[in-house]
Amino acid sequence: MKPEEINFQKNDQFALTMIPGAFAKKMRTCLIWQFMRFLSINIKMLVVVSKSH
Repeated sequence: MKPEEINFQKNDQFALTMIPGAFAKKMRTCLIWQFMRFLSINIKMLVVVSKSH
């Protein structure tokens, strides 16, 4: 198996499905990181909406 294929798994529905690595799993479950992402996305949305009004 090639090194770039390590995070991929074959199953019945998809030919290749990417499986998150350990770092991605930790970032998805870290509440502090999720809150920071939430704030940054909301700020971006406010900027876009303020430009249109």
